[in-house]
Amino acid sequence: MPNPTGNNQYGEKKYPSDSDLYDSFIQYSRENSGSSLSADEQLARLEKEHGLSISRRKLFDLRKKLQIPSVRKNTSSRHDRAQATIDLKTNDLAGKWGVEQARQRLANKGVLIARDELREHLHDHFDEEFDKRFIGSRGAINRIPLNCLGPWHQVHCDGHEKLNDQALNMGTVKLPIYAFKDQFASFVLAMQVLPNVRNKETICHLFLDLVEMYGGRIPLQIVMDMGSEIGDMCRAQAVLRAEAAPDFTEAEWPSTVQVQSKKNTPIEGFWRWKRNGEGHSIREAILIGRNNGIYNPNNTLHVNVFNWLWPPLVQHRLDEFCEYWNNHRVSSQKKKLLPSGTSPRQMWTSPESVRADAHDCSVYINLDTVSRLREGIGGVEGRAKAFAFVDPEFQALADDALGQLEYPGIDLRTAWDVFVAVVDILSQPT
Repeated sequence: MPNPTGNNQYGEKKYPSDSDLYDSFIQYSRENSGSSLSADEQLARLEKEHGLSISRRKLFDLRKKLQIPSVRKNTSSRHDRAQATIDLKTNDLAGKWGVEQARQRLANKGVLIARDELREHLHDHFDEEFDKRFIGSRGAINRIPLNCLGPWHQVHCDGHEKLNDQALNMGTVKLPIYAFKDQFASFVLAMQVLPNVRNKETICHLFLDLVEMYGGRIPLQIVMDMGSEIGDMCRAQAVLRAEAAPDFTEAEWPSTVQVQSKKNTPIEGFWRWKRNGEGHSIREAILIGRNNGIYNPNNTLHVNVFNWLWPPLVQHRLDEFCEYWNNHRVSSQKKKLLPSGTSPRQMWTSPESVRADAHDCSVYINLDTVSRLREGIGGVEGRAKAFAFVDPEFQALADDALGQLEYPGIDLRTAWDVFVAVVDILSQPT
C-alpha cells in the first residue's frame, strides 16, 4: 500500500548531524575488542545517546553512507596493521598484553584487526611472550555471584600501591593510584595517580571531582574497604544522597558499605588486570633509572624532576588503560548474574540492552552542595595542594627547561632521556 507521508512505524525522525553520527559509529566500532557492538546494541545506543529510533536496515544504510570502517571493511593494509601492532607493543615492556588486550588497544587507536590476524602478528614478532602469560592459581577464595540493580547502584573504590616507595625502592618517590569501578557494568569511572592515597582529604577531593565529572551524579552506594582514608568521602556521599534522595534511608539503603579488602572483588580483582595491562611495563620503565644509575634518591633535584615527569606520564598510561578497559569485550560467563558478553561502556550506557530489568541508579545532586563540601576540606587551593607532586615554583622551572628542549615526546622509552636533559639544564648555575 502506498505511504504518501513517508512515515513508518518508527515515526518521524530528527537525525543528528553526519559528524555526530560518524563519531558515534566509530566509537561503536572500537568496542568489544574492535569487533564492534552488535546491530541491536548499536540501535540501543543511538536511542540512548541521540534519541534516534530506527530500523536495522536504516542502521546499515547510515553506516554505509558514512563509510564506517570495520574489521571486514578495512582500508588499512596488512603491512600497516602489522606495523601498528609492533608500535603498540613498544609500550608493553613486560610483555603482558595478549591478543584481546592488544586488539582493544589497537581499536582505540583506530586500527581494526581480526583476532586471527593479530595472533599471527604477535607470534611473528613476540612469540616468546605467549608462554610467559600462562596463568595458574591456587588457594582461591570460594566466591558467590554478585548482583545489583544496574549502573550506579554500587560503585567500588580502592587504592593501589604497587608503585609505592617500598615497591620501587627509590627513596621517597611513589606513584600510588586510586580508582572507582561500577559493579554492574564493570565500567571504570576514574583512575588517578596521586601523591598519597591514604589521605582522607585527597580521596574526598577525588570523589567530588568524580561527582562533577559525571554531571552531578553519585552512586546509590559506594563500596570500599576499611582504610582510614575513606572517612571524608563517606560523609560527603551521605550528605549528598540524604539531600537529593531522602527516601533512601541509611537503615534500608546504606550510602556506603565497608567490607574486607578480599571481599571488595570488583575492584580488587581489577588491579590484576591493570598490573598485567600497564603496571608491569610502567614499573619496568621506572626501574631503568634506578638500575642504570640514572636516578639518585639522595639528590633533591632528582627527586623533584622525577615527581614532575613521571606522574603525568603514568596518568596518561592509566587514561589509555581505562579507554581500553571500558571498550573491551567482557567474556560471556554463564554463571554470572551480572551481564557479560559485550563492552563495559555498552552495559554502562544502555543497561536495558543487556538486561531487561536493569536501570540507571544514579542520584542527581546539587552541585552547590559539592562546592560547599569542597570548601570544608580546603577548597580549590586544598585540592591543588592534595594533587600536586611538586610545588608551583618547581613546576614552572621544569616546564621552562622542557621548553628549552623544544618539548620532546615523553613516553616509557624516552622518559629517562628527558629526565637527564632536564636535570642538566636545572643543574646549571643561574
